[in-house]
Amino acid sequence: MSSQFRPLEIPPGVVATATKKMRSSNWAEVNMVRWREGQLTPMGGQAQFTNVVDGVERYRFASRCKRIHGWYGLDGQYHIAYLCEANLHVDTGGTLTDITPADGIAPPAGLVGGYSDGEYNIDTYGTPRSIVSAVAITKVPDAYSLDNFGSILYAMTSADGRLLMWDPAVGGPAVIQPAADGRGPVPHGRCFVVTQERFIMIFGSTQDGTTGSGSSRRFAWCDQENPGAWDYSNVTSQAGFLDIEPASPIICAIETRVGILFWTAKKAYVSQFLGIPYVYNYVELADNCTPWSPQSMTTTSALTLWMGEQGAFSFDGTSILPVPCRVRPWIDDDIDTINVRELSFAAHLAEFSEWWWFCPGLNSPFNTRAAIYNYKEGWWTQARMSRSAGITSSYTSHPIFADDFVAFQHEVGAAYANANAPVVLPFAESFDLNVNSGSRLTTVKQLLPDVEAVDASDPTAIANAIGSLRYSLFYRNSRSLGSPELQSPLKAVRSDGYVDLRSTGRDIRLRIDVAGPVIQPFTLGQHLIDLVPRGDR
Repeated sequence: MSSQFRPLEIPPGVVATATKKMRSSNWAEVNMVRWREGQLTPMGGQAQFTNVVDGVERYRFASRCKRIHGWYGLDGQYHIAYLCEANLHVDTGGTLTDITPADGIAPPAGLVGGYSDGEYNIDTYGTPRSIVSAVAITKVPDAYSLDNFGSILYAMTSADGRLLMWDPAVGGPAVIQPAADGRGPVPHGRCFVVTQERFIMIFGSTQDGTTGSGSSRRFAWCDQENPGAWDYSNVTSQAGFLDIEPASPIICAIETRVGILFWTAKKAYVSQFLGIPYVYNYVELADNCTPWSPQSMTTTSALTLWMGEQGAFSFDGTSILPVPCRVRPWIDDDIDTINVRELSFAAHLAEFSEWWWFCPGLNSPFNTRAAIYNYKEGWWTQARMSRSAGITSSYTSHPIFADDFVAFQHEVGAAYANANAPVVLPFAESFDLNVNSGSRLTTVKQLLPDVEAVDASDPTAIANAIGSLRYSLFYRNSRSLGSPELQSPLKAVRSDGYVDLRSTGRDIRLRIDVAGPVIQPFTLGQHLIDLVPRGDR
């Protein structure tokens, strides 16, 4: 006798746990899927920027890209700047140009020890020592800053320290910001922001002409609308500086709609414009919430979000609050706690209200996965992807991400691409579906999925969307310790809309795969499932 179909209700979002055998109404693990108004759908494809001239790929960076910035010039032309570890590139109209200063950009030191570090018998003779964990943790990671003041691009890396500028009207390579005559030296620094009040503010300011020449805990700003004027003692100038107390090195900073949010190694602060005579102040906000890397924070349309060693945090303009991170066990299960300080970064995908944070897997020299938070609807999802920097879409461009030496447009086309890591196609796995929590055997007979193509009026699109789905079950036949988890064969959706599974076991979990290599866009709604409890042998 056939049993009745019952609805399988799985709400949007992933809740990662130490085991997938527990009963839960959530998804346990996914890859490259999101939810639009509660409906599961695969993420859009990625297309690599390319410009082959005489058989040579010209759209390629000379070193690993760490920061991307897009801006409109005064002529309305959209430019895309890529700040790399030792190079600076700009894309105008699809042509990539190397605008690295003539004397270069100092590369980062990296996590490498000196020739005399460590014990006598450690590593190979004549080579630098492999850095130990304790040294790596105490090393302040490198910071990378890009922004524009009007139509002029500004760039700074902590390894180089100089404030670089590039005027699209002039062209040529970038140059060091010149000091205005008699207005003090332009300080070196760790990172910078351009404020709403039209000041350039440099954090970790040094070599500024003051007694002691500044320090890693100082932030300074130029005279209003004059990036070359840093004369702090001039009574007619608004240039100035402040030293953070308690003393602690500044790690990173970001401009928000209510002021400049910045972090030291111990605390978080906000700096706001006061006007003459004080110009700027700083106010302590919270302890122990510093981003995991200087690139791990970004602003969104609602919040400033970042990922720290304690988890995800938000700043709403008033307070810093922790954000429940439902995928934190998945992050902790395979994260390189040393390389994350140098490699991780965050990006905002505005059209989907999503905040993406990338991090490296254990012993990986590049980022391998992304934890994604939808701040509008409150769910988390996951992606396996190698990227090193990214920015959201503009009014005239798609989101852009760099994968070390190449760049990709995101949410374009129906193919996935990585430069460093293998491509993993979309999938979604549930927790245990067994109504008896594994104490009895259960037979899953059939599924009836609700699948819709993006173009529901196109029969070919509908057929391709349904034909790309593959269903399978994970299950165990025994409760004995060490009993392996088995997976049933992948089953396609029949022409009448049913999926024949016919598998019996305990701790049954559902997996949905999207066949490739081309990903057909679709939405997946509620499933109906036909399952029957069996005996308890």
